[in-house]
Amino acid sequence: MKRNSSFIGLIMISIGVIVLLLRALFGIRLLEFNTSDFWVFIVLLFGLSFEFAFFLTGRYPGLLIPGGIITTIALLFMFEVATDWHFARYTWPIYILSVSVGLIQMHFFSKREKGLLIAGGVVGGIGLFFFACNLLSGISGIIRPGLFIPIAMICGGIALFLSGRTRKTGY
Repeated sequence: MKRNSSFIGLIMISIGVIVLLLRALFGIRLLEFNTSDFWVFIVLLFGLSFEFAFFLTGRYPGLLIPGGIITTIALLFMFEVATDWHFARYTWPIYILSVSVGLIQMHFFSKREKGLLIAGGVVGGIGLFFFACNLLSGISGIIRPGLFIPIAMICGGIALFLSGRTRKTGY
């Protein structure tokens, strides 16, 4: 029992040091919320309730889609509130990624339907594309918004071309 309490003590010390360093160095307010920020926990509670409803019963895997979406968005809200929304211009693609989280989560914990994985991968790819573009344009200024649509059209065309070539025909 003494070893267990020592381990928990080390974890608490580590978390405290990390929280203090983030606050002192970057102004990130982890574990420090105003009463006006309590709404974030309500959103998280809704998301986790969908998750727990499936994992406790093992039934209704469709609950994982809203659970994954709402939980991901709630975690994003917690980050945004902790950083006073300073990174919101860069983190908005996570809203798109949250849909991917729900779809992929349902794929893994249900009948492993291929369509869920494909849809989750496509939506996740779109979210990651915009996330990467945001980060790269914010860092270097090289990427111009006028290039997004032609690049997306080229990528979509390549995907359609390749999907048409791999199908087996009845001839």
